[in-house]
Amino acid sequence: MSFFRKREPPASGPGAELPRAAVCFTTPAMTRRAADWLGRLGGCRPLAILSDDFDDVVWNCEAEGADLLVLEMDFSNGVEDKDVSGRCDIAAEVRKRRPECRVYLVCEEGHPEKLAALDKAVELTLIDGYCIGDLDPQQMRAWLAEAAESMRAAESRDTEFRREEK
Repeated sequence: MSFFRKREPPASGPGAELPRAAVCFTTPAMTRRAADWLGRLGGCRPLAILSDDFDDVVWNCEAEGADLLVLEMDFSNGVEDKDVSGRCDIAAEVRKRRPECRVYLVCEEGHPEKLAALDKAVELTLIDGYCIGDLDPQQMRAWLAEAAESMRAAESRDTEFRREEK
């Protein structure tokens, strides 16, 4: 038995059609809390990525088949890899490996100087959106709905492609 075997989502039945929502916050404790919150919120299959190292996040998203990734940013001095550009680097690599995965950033309030960079990241489609301050259930449900729609569109494209192959 391989400990690193990819876990397959259920082929059918309850939960099969729900997006796989990966969360990665700046500390493992916050990541666990976010995954638990998503589990209670419902509408997804939550996944906690406990390491926010670039390679770990990308690998987990690919291995677990993430449909949505929520990354927390840290604007503390000297924490450049968790700033907008560092998180956009992760988003780009995740999308390279999982083109249908939607990526959102969450950041604390009190950093208006970052707003232009966040808006530009959305404009350049490096990320799908962001939230400043507390992520509320309504916003998360909207992101989950967008991820579910992307899943349906990808499934539709795959079905069409298989028909054309025959």
